[in-house]
Amino acid sequence: GTVGGWGSSEKPEGTVGGWNSGEKKPAAEPLEETVGGWGNGEKASSKLPISDKIQSKEMVHDEPVSRSVFKNILPAMMAMLMVLAYHVVDAFFIGLTRDIHQIAAVSFVTPVFLIFIAAGTIFGIGGASVIFRSLDEGKENDAKKACSFCMWGCILAGTAMTALFLIFRRPVLLLFGTDDTWHFAKTYLTIVVCGGPFILISNCCTNIIRTERKPGNAMMGLFLGNLLHAVLAPAVISFLEGEYIIVGMAAATVIGNAASAGYYICYFLRGKSKLSISPKIPA
Repeated sequence: GTVGGWGSSEKPEGTVGGWNSGEKKPAAEPLEETVGGWGNGEKASSKLPISDKIQSKEMVHDEPVSRSVFKNILPAMMAMLMVLAYHVVDAFFIGLTRDIHQIAAVSFVTPVFLIFIAAGTIFGIGGASVIFRSLDEGKENDAKKACSFCMWGCILAGTAMTALFLIFRRPVLLLFGTDDTWHFAKTYLTIVVCGGPFILISNCCTNIIRTERKPGNAMMGLFLGNLLHAVLAPAVISFLEGEYIIVGMAAATVIGNAASAGYYICYFLRGKSKLSISPKIPA
């Protein structure tokens, strides 16, 4: 059999683009994984081994979306409810005293407490977005840097906010309309804002830890803080009297938030996380 018919003395050769082009078909080159897809001529590069990249991808793709959403949404909802439980518990137990001035003082200071919560949530939601995308791309070092920034940002921002509210507590409370409740509101505000950094850390870390698909750990810190606060509140009512009740309730709030922050800090320091809160992370 010959090219172009029978009887030709030339043997057929496999050629590029078809038969009889006179050029031999080049040997196929092995396929390589490339940046942005296959065959664009650039080899894929990454600072992490392939196994780590696969493990990072599995964090998102190894279970149905509906199940993943349910596992993360329920703890997130519980965490949001527990954040507000502090002042609900304070208002309930102080209400047992039937002292309208102390009850009003807790209500007046609630907006300040919510400002601290909002600041912590800003660090938590923003940091969680960066961390999740970094882990998904296999950039674990970038995720660690983002986590460290959020932790130390909460400490610095919380300390600065505490100082500002202590300095301007009088105009702030007057703006909220405190008159007869001034003394109680000032006492409650002074103590609660001293736990400002703890409030920021708690609300930040609960969002960040969820990026590791550990919603139970993310919720546990807030749960422990609320549990401790709920245990201390009845003790305050039982052993304190008069204006010292609001002092005790404010102190219980600070202790509860400190316990939550302490749990999250220990979580990172004990190596249970891929992330880090160390201020010195190598490039």
